[in-house]
Amino acid sequence: MKKTTKKTTRKRLKLGTFSAFLFLFSCTVYLCSALFLRSYNNSLSSQKQSIEAQISDLEVQNEAVAVEVNTLNNRERVSAIAADDGLTMNQDNVVTITKTGGD
Repeated sequence: MKKTTKKTTRKRLKLGTFSAFLFLFSCTVYLCSALFLRSYNNSLSSQKQSIEAQISDLEVQNEAVAVEVNTLNNRERVSAIAADDGLTMNQDNVVTITKTGGD
């Protein structure tokens, strides 16, 4: 009697099928990443605009404070407050300090 051998066949993934699957996978990944990056870019843009708005608000506040400091630092105002408190100015003790260009 003759021995019968049974051949087992393996299904092999063909190159064309593999390349089509890889192409579809890469298209899906590309679309997902494009959508994600677009939404991320929009969120960064809105954050940038809000930070620029905060910066402009702070610049306005800084200018207002600088004007207030200059007003409070006025020599006539200081002399008027001193005169109200009964103080007099001795010209021999007056020292004038000026700003130099090395800010």
